[in-house]
Order: sequence, then structure tokens, then C-alpha cells
Amino acid sequence: MTIKRVTFAVKAPNWLGDSVLAIPAVKAVCECSRRGKLIVLASRTSGEVMRRIPNTLVFPFRQPGGSIANSIASIVKGTQVLRRFKPVIILSFTRSATSALTCFLGGVPRRVGFDGSALRFLYTDRVRDVPGRHHLITSYSRLPQSIGISVNEAVPSLEPLPGDIEAAIRLLASFDLKKGSYFCIFPGASYGPAKRWPPQRFALLASMLADKFDATPVVLGGEGDRPVCEEVMSRMRGRGLNLCGRIEIGTLIGLLRFAIGAVANDSGGMHLAAAIGIPVVGLFFSSDPSWTGPVSPSARYIYKSFECSPCFRRDCERNNACTQTISVEEVCETFSDLVSRT
Repeated sequence: MTIKRVTFAVKAPNWLGDSVLAIPAVKAVCECSRRGKLIVLASRTSGEVMRRIPNTLVFPFRQPGGSIANSIASIVKGTQVLRRFKPVIILSFTRSATSALTCFLGGVPRRVGFDGSALRFLYTDRVRDVPGRHHLITSYSRLPQSIGISVNEAVPSLEPLPGDIEAAIRLLASFDLKKGSYFCIFPGASYGPAKRWPPQRFALLASMLADKFDATPVVLGGEGDRPVCEEVMSRMRGRGLNLCGRIEIGTLIGLLRFAIGAVANDSGGMHLAAAIGIPVVGLFFSSDPSWTGPVSPSARYIYKSFECSPCFRRDCERNNACTQTISVEEVCETFSDLVSRT
């Protein structure tokens, strides 16, 4: 079945990493959208990814975890956008009641969502998918495939905008850093501590890689990652640069483009680095790499099957035992091997 060209809209995933994994599916929908423009409702962080997909028109939607008042305001704004552009089909990549209500109240004739979504009866087309049974890229691709749109890409790819490159070059110059003279580490994970490798291990790894590559460790993360990033910096031997919470996502994308590589917990930073195509090592503990692992020829993940993992908990009831199973030496060796191959 081939879908005819009509005006499409999508409700993008809320989280940064999830939005990266949705890129292949969103690109496929964009190619089928009438007049070459895809209407996208997205959170602030997700919107930064969506804007870097050609021919998208991105409009703000609520951040995850907002208040009821914010949710209502987002429904109203989202409904106004949909009624203005009058898409014929909308695909919701989130399972929330807020998304379902917005699609319905926006007057979109055909509404595609996951069968397990809240208020799923508001969707005209419901796609069966069990979270965690397949990689998230596969799950997201099922939405457009269910209405006859082929998803031809299996690996998310993201090209920095010219402004991203310019911002990164200015930033590097302000710290007297050159392209390829630094590597990036992401010690945080907004989901919770159970997804984080111990800060002291990140600090030791940063010092080891700095000596090995004669390079500067750049510590990165979101606003909520500041405490753990500061702890890593305090334990690090030698030079380092802490940019956690200090740069915009566009600048981060440009910065990653010129990095030797990156090491990260299962996080948005890990997926961004993989989509940009630099060497990246992802560290998994409470989450499952078969569901949200990095997908790129230059990406690897390390995961030790522990008796209670993956538990998907935010906080561990067993003193984060699984986070102790990955050694600094193993991460250093894996990262070095990836860099040597690229």
C-alpha cells in the first residue's frame, strides 16, 4: 500500500534520546507530507532535534513532568496549531493522555497512536507494540508503516546546522581548544541515579583518556546533571572543562561534531553523539540496550547482565550494585578501539 501525499503532523517524543531514535520514522513521514512540510509538536529539547530534520515546522509542546496547568495550556496551543494547518493525518510518538487529547481536539481526521497509550480510544488507528520487546527505533517505525509509509533508514543520523558549527567554533576558540583535541563525557542521566556509572569512575576514565590521547575531557549534561558533573570535575586529575548546563543543544551538536568521541550513560547525549557519527561508548545498568541502545557503526555499548537487571528503576534498592560491574579499564579499551577504527 502506498500513502498519497497529504498534510501530515507528528507529536514527537518528549525526551532528547527518544527524539533521536525517532529520526528515521519522522524523516519517512516528512518525505510523504504535502508541500514538503511536516507539522511537529515537540518539547523544547525534542524540538531541537526535530528542527534539524529538513522541511519540518516545529511548534512547542509541554516538557515531560509539567503541571496540570501546563498540560492544559499545551493542549490548547497544540490544538490551535493543528486547526490552523489542518493536517489530514497525525502520528503520536508518545503514549500520554495529553497527546491523545491534543490529536483529537485538533480535529485531525486520522489519528495514529500506540495501542497501549492513555486514552487510546481517541486514536482512529492503534498500533500494537509492547514497550521493550523491540528496539525503540523499530517501535517508532511501526507508526508510519501501519499506514503504508516505508521507513528506509534504520540508523538515526543528524547533521549540524551551520549555526551549530559556528557556535561550536566560537566556543572552542574561547577555551583555546582545537577540533579533535578533546573528548566528551556525559556522567548524568536525567531518568535517575540507577542509570549512572559512579562519578569517581568517570573521573578516573577521563584522566586516563586525557593522558592516552593528549586531549581535554569536556564534561557535558543538562541542568539537572550539574551536581554529578561537578563531582566528576572535583575528582579528575589534570585539566578538564565543565560545560554542563552552560550551552544550548545546537552548540552541543556542533561541539560533538569535532570531538574525538564520547562516553556516556544511557542518555540523550549518548544518542546525539551516535547520530552525529562520532565514536561513542554507552554504559547500561538499569535500562536495556536491546531497547534503547545506541545505533551507529561507530557506537558500542557495555552492559553486564546482573541478576536484577534491567529493572528500569530510577533509584536502586541494592546500592547500585550493577553500576560497579563495568571497570574503567574496559571502557577505556573499548573507546580506544573505536577511535582507532574511525
